[in-house]
Amino acid sequence: MVTRVREWAIWSLIYPETCARCVRPIPPSAYIYCDHCWSGIPRAEREVDEALPKYVEMLHAGFAYSDGNFTRDVVHALKYDGHHPLAKQCAAHLLLTIPIQFWDESEIWAPVPLHWIRGNDRGFNQSELLARELASRLGHNPIKSLLKRIRHTPAQAGTGVRARAANVKNAFAINTHEEIPDRVLLIDDVVTTGATVSECARVLKLAGVQTIRVLSFAKAYQ
Repeated sequence: MVTRVREWAIWSLIYPETCARCVRPIPPSAYIYCDHCWSGIPRAEREVDEALPKYVEMLHAGFAYSDGNFTRDVVHALKYDGHHPLAKQCAAHLLLTIPIQFWDESEIWAPVPLHWIRGNDRGFNQSELLARELASRLGHNPIKSLLKRIRHTPAQAGTGVRARAANVKNAFAINTHEEIPDRVLLIDDVVTTGATVSECARVLKLAGVQTIRVLSFAKAYQ
């Protein structure tokens, strides 16, 4: 994946930087995508009767993720194509969507973990990158790896609600000998059915966490 980033950098030396989606010129301060595309990224809207993932008290997602839209392009470029600098832009734009009352300084922030095999293959955990960028921008306490992934599960993409739930069942465990906090904010890149964050929340609540909220860059709509 790192090789792709290097290829992109070499290519940009030969040709002027243009947006990977709309081919408009982009300034040196931008990365891959132009401001015009970012300005049109579709917001996630929670329906009144939409159920929260089990064991989760509140969820906020910034943007709507669906086949062919810009949010999907961003997530795939970050997650699968090795463009990890996109985490900075994702964090900056996500912050613009979050209500002031959403923040709670007493919460411990924890990214949804990757299994070490997938982490080694990818070279980074996109949820951890996003969490660190958010914490840095807000001056929040350092994030903590409260959970570890103990089963190397198949990719969730393209599977249904029941398959996703079965896929992540018992896939996580507590990853700390420290005192378990009362309140946790789980941070993820995309929430689809909510199976992954729900299983993470279940494990945390069994360990003694009282309140769990979720913050995600995107929410998938199937």
